[in-house]
Amino acid sequence: MLFKYNALNESGRLLSGTIDGEGEPSVKAQLKNQKLYLVSLKALTRETEKKKGFFSFGIKHRLPIQLARQLSALLKGGVPLFQALTIITNQLQGDKEREVVGYLRDEVRGGASLSEALKAYPGIFDRLFIYSVQAGEKTGALDSILAYQADLLENRAAVKGKLQAAMTYPIIMVVVGAMVLLFLLRYVVPMVLKMFDRMNQQLPLPTQILITITGFLNSYLFIFTVSLLVLLFAFYRWVKTSQRGRRFWDSFLLRSPLFGSLYQMVLISRFARILGTLLKSGVHMLQSLMVVGWTMKNTIVSDAITKMSEMVERGSDLSQALRETKTFPPYVADMVAVGETSGNIEEMLANVSTYYETSANQRITTLTAMVEPLIIVVMALVIAFILVSILLPLFEMNKILMK
Repeated sequence: MLFKYNALNESGRLLSGTIDGEGEPSVKAQLKNQKLYLVSLKALTRETEKKKGFFSFGIKHRLPIQLARQLSALLKGGVPLFQALTIITNQLQGDKEREVVGYLRDEVRGGASLSEALKAYPGIFDRLFIYSVQAGEKTGALDSILAYQADLLENRAAVKGKLQAAMTYPIIMVVVGAMVLLFLLRYVVPMVLKMFDRMNQQLPLPTQILITITGFLNSYLFIFTVSLLVLLFAFYRWVKTSQRGRRFWDSFLLRSPLFGSLYQMVLISRFARILGTLLKSGVHMLQSLMVVGWTMKNTIVSDAITKMSEMVERGSDLSQALRETKTFPPYVADMVAVGETSGNIEEMLANVSTYYETSANQRITTLTAMVEPLIIVVMALVIAFILVSILLPLFEMNKILMK
């Protein structure tokens, strides 16, 4: 059990923390050995542990991978499940991670299955993870399935990390460039344009456009910014709360000019990887498709997979279902058909996942190489426009003075 304590050290300073022990006597003995004088001791309830595990930032990305990898290695080495969870709990550094794994250990010790215990933390362990563990418990191959899960989660984290890394530099460039331009249009350009007001002559068209833009920013920047934020928030709420809005956004992501093909590659790779992992773990095809459909964040793809599962339930082959739904490219159906013929569909799905994962990485590299120069060119054109708009009237003034 996990306890929260308040205790005084030898210098009289009040310390608070959590400690793991078999019961209150064991915890009190541990604190006494640490030369701490107990003030209060409270056992953390399961509801408290679940709440902390659910709202802990970052745990849902770290803990499933760490738990799957370590637990797989220990089980493969012949260590019993309860003892393996105890070892992992003692190795974890973070208090919240220890709370979660400690809860799993206590539930297993009480006779519950690991998959049932995992359901207490839906914010950390998703349906795919729980269902895979449940399948491993039924087939007696929990160690292998946890290894597959660790590979799957690490692969997913790697793709997400590459996307974030590829977009970080362009985003920084856009933000910094926008701030510089805003500073120029807000403070520098108006000072220069004041000279042109006294000229009482026709200004060049670029200068007139610049004056209009500057006047708009100085007069309506706050209103424009607030209106834009309100519209973005309203659109966000529409997408999150409305099924029609969610489908519109998911469809837009799949069809967007630059990002759409990359997004589709990532979804296909994830679909093939998860389905192959479940089938390799001994899960039935129909159940595997249902789980894959649950894990897909895109509603268009999720609905297509649901239709596939219905067709498979009626007796259709997976390759035929893939062709009729027309959500994925024909190459996916062709590879699955080869796997169905040879009886090695798991390997074909792994090949599909690897192919689209490689294609996605290449597309990320290409997009990054395209976006950075494009941003530089756009910023250069904007700055060139500002310079031309300022210099043209100066050239006119110079001509007048020369005459």
